[in-house]
Amino acid sequence: MNGGIGIGRLTTLLLVFLILILSSGIGAANEILVHSGESIQAAVNSAVSGDVIIVQPGTYTENINITVHNLVIKSESGNPVNTIIMAKDPALDVFSIEANKVTISGFKITEAKKDHAGVYMYQCKNCTVENNRLLNNTVGIYLKNSDYNMILDNLIGKGEKGITTQQSNYNTISGNRASKNRYGFYVPNSEGNVISNNTLSENKDYGISLSTGVSNTLSENNASNNGRGVYLGNSDNNKISDNTITSNEVYGLFICPKSDKNNVLNNYFNNTVNAIPNNGTDNIYYIEKTPGTNIVGGPYLAGNYWAKPNGLGPSEITPDADGDGIADKVYKLENSDYVDRMPLVAAKVKDPILPVANFSTNVTGGHSPLSVKFTDLSGNETERNWDFESDGTIDSTDENPVHNFTEPGTYTVNLTASNENGTASKSYIIAVLEENETQDAGKNEIASLPGFELIYGIFGLIAVFLHRKR
Repeated sequence: MNGGIGIGRLTTLLLVFLILILSSGIGAANEILVHSGESIQAAVNSAVSGDVIIVQPGTYTENINITVHNLVIKSESGNPVNTIIMAKDPALDVFSIEANKVTISGFKITEAKKDHAGVYMYQCKNCTVENNRLLNNTVGIYLKNSDYNMILDNLIGKGEKGITTQQSNYNTISGNRASKNRYGFYVPNSEGNVISNNTLSENKDYGISLSTGVSNTLSENNASNNGRGVYLGNSDNNKISDNTITSNEVYGLFICPKSDKNNVLNNYFNNTVNAIPNNGTDNIYYIEKTPGTNIVGGPYLAGNYWAKPNGLGPSEITPDADGDGIADKVYKLENSDYVDRMPLVAAKVKDPILPVANFSTNVTGGHSPLSVKFTDLSGNETERNWDFESDGTIDSTDENPVHNFTEPGTYTVNLTASNENGTASKSYIIAVLEENETQDAGKNEIASLPGFELIYGIFGLIAVFLHRKR
């Protein structure tokens, strides 16, 4: 023997070492559970790439910084209503992300002020922000120098800007709802973003604003009841198609004179002022008739549908003798050299199906604590939001919720029903009395009745007589 380690023994030792490594979990993804009252930031600090942080329902007051790549942070319930993250310092972002492949999902994110965001992403790639409610932040979601990210199915409201992409390219922004902001979406100096299937409503100044944007796609969005629908400033080679742009106060679409080579096709316009094109160079408002279902259900793709709130839009009053769904007369855009030679006609227009809000309760009032069951009787809705406390905050999205009113008072309960075509609301008052208020009031009313003292005395004599007979 030469004292060396044999080949067989060396192989065995290597195998044992490999098993120990695998069993120790080195390099393996872990799930980290954050209980109510614990710190999400502490969980992030202890995480490594590939980990999943699951946050239990509750309210968390903190600002969270993320620099770990490939991290998932999600609520346990998947319901943003019951997992709330509130900025501890309103002068900071609630989530600040400087990492790639990070997912934020299932939270209500609120109270970032002073130009800060609910979710701020800096130099991020391949991140996902989905199924969150971002309310009362200066900016809901802010992407800066961030590319190839997914912003999906978020509700963003009551802020300065819903979503901002600053020098951020090739992101997908889809299925979001931005309402009651100053800007719904603000997209400056950005290229190649796909903005689709979003609802922009009741935003004070703009639904969607592109500034120095290149080759972005805006499709199948609903921009309605904003100050202005869609704005293009110094923006080239963008595609605006299949959108519904209606009931905006100032105009539906604005294209500044320095915006060139934009395609505006197959959109549904119905505004007092549908478009302010301001010319520009080589912008397109129609294509030659091509087989395919257009935005108002006709058999051909061609131009756009131009309506007016008074029912006298070109697409509503221009004849279509051959029934091909295209007007027989070209439409010259107002205050512009551009024309839509193939405007769609009104014959195929279907009225949008609007939601109807309605509900019932099992009781209308009582003493505290008062448990009330609400039954949703709405129609045509795809989403419902309940506000039980009269404070403008969404308390439930359940169909038939039960709410416990613990404090006396008069509550105006509001149900908002919505779908892709709009929103509707219904309110009902629930009166919650103090615990003994009803009972004491009833006693006082009986005692004040005429003859109460005489009747009370007679019943007392009868009771004494019966007792003696026993």
